[in-house]
Amino acid sequence: MKGGGPVTAEERLAHALRSRADEEQALDRVRRYMRGLHDPSYMPRSHEGEFSGFRQEAIGNWLPLIVTTVAQNLYVEGYRDDEHPDNLNVWEYWVANGLSSRQMHVYRSALTYGHGYVMVWPGDPGPVARVYSPLAMYVVQEDPDAEFPDYAIRRSRSRVKNELGLVGDVWDLVDAEGVWSFWVPSGDHGNVQEYRLLDSWTHPFGVCPVVVFRNQWTDDPDVRIAELGEVWPLIPLQDRLNDTTLGLLIAQQYAAFKQKWATGVEIPRDPETGRPIEPFEAAVNRLWTTASKDARFGEFTETDLSGYLASQESAIKHMATIAQVPPHYLLGGLVNISAEALAAAEAGLARKVSERKAVFGEAWSRVFRLLAFAAGQFEDAENTRARVVWRDTEARSLAASADALGKLATMLGIPAEALWELIPGVTPFQIRRWKRLKQRDMATDVAEVAATLLRGDETSLPVETSGGSLSVEEGDPGGGD
Repeated sequence: MKGGGPVTAEERLAHALRSRADEEQALDRVRRYMRGLHDPSYMPRSHEGEFSGFRQEAIGNWLPLIVTTVAQNLYVEGYRDDEHPDNLNVWEYWVANGLSSRQMHVYRSALTYGHGYVMVWPGDPGPVARVYSPLAMYVVQEDPDAEFPDYAIRRSRSRVKNELGLVGDVWDLVDAEGVWSFWVPSGDHGNVQEYRLLDSWTHPFGVCPVVVFRNQWTDDPDVRIAELGEVWPLIPLQDRLNDTTLGLLIAQQYAAFKQKWATGVEIPRDPETGRPIEPFEAAVNRLWTTASKDARFGEFTETDLSGYLASQESAIKHMATIAQVPPHYLLGGLVNISAEALAAAEAGLARKVSERKAVFGEAWSRVFRLLAFAAGQFEDAENTRARVVWRDTEARSLAASADALGKLATMLGIPAEALWELIPGVTPFQIRRWKRLKQRDMATDVAEVAATLLRGDETSLPVETSGGSLSVEEGDPGGGD
């Protein structure tokens, strides 16, 4: 580490653990809120004990839905360059490591906590990629614009006893040279004399093989990691929504119905207990009567709940606006909306997803280069032209898309095969199958032409069709030269 920072592995580990401790409180708060363990809503000190149960019932956890909405629009389905229409060879290690499904953990970690991490390591038979969140890993990066961090730490085991029977955790320090595995006493991370080196080994990368997935970039050194996530700025709105819901629950439980009152009526009492007895039995088929000429009856109006409901809806709309998530994702209610109106409603989300694709795509390119280097595919490791291919998840009409793509092919002369990947919902597997089918059809046409020429029957040569058959114009039975 530059600038006179920690030098030895123990010192760097201690520095990283102290820095992580400064972040831990904010990360833990985000984790609690994502699990529905929110700060309790306000209650006066004199509140009834039965009101306390409403606090938990009032929690409607909207925060996971915000994260899920963005994460479900992010899906990598290829890694290609301009010279190779199919995925590069390094893609096989993406598949072998199960990253087609585990990539969602990276996005959810980055969206929730501000950072997500992928570590690459040499393995047998191929390189290994592992995904971590800031709850399990922490990186130290003096230059935020550097391609890779200076070093990283990860907790590999918890509650491990040393030779003296003391309980601690096992932390791995990963830097540009290798890995050092230490036993560290629980709680006290500053006393490096108590650290125990368990194992160490080197790696061939020459850089710290950890890639950071940032939800947002910042040049403010005082900003905590959790503040870069999607959840942290929404916590005050979530608390406000919980307070409103709590008021609604109490109102509908105790004041959402009409209550009757009576004056000038003598209330009888139980002769054994002395407690008052309800003099009237309310029912639809019963009549209240009294012998008292001074009796008066009336009713209290029920509490109007519309104000609570409007406040709830307002808080949800504010949350959707700040998170750039369409309000109908949270509130529902869209019926028979046109494709244009739907696209306009989701424009903010589309721009946000596009920004995340740009940031996360660059990080995935670094992961692919590490995988290629670990596999000995140095050409792919040095390929700076390759790009990550994202699945198109925007809501589009298939009929409208087919019409637009058809016009691009006929009016602009774009090859139809180049437009296949723009069809909504199509997968790389389907595209490869279509290509094989087309190649088979073309091979069949060539075979038919060859057989026809051998028979000397040029008049039965196939004419040009949309399926790509060979063509011979009329008046030129030989097909030209």
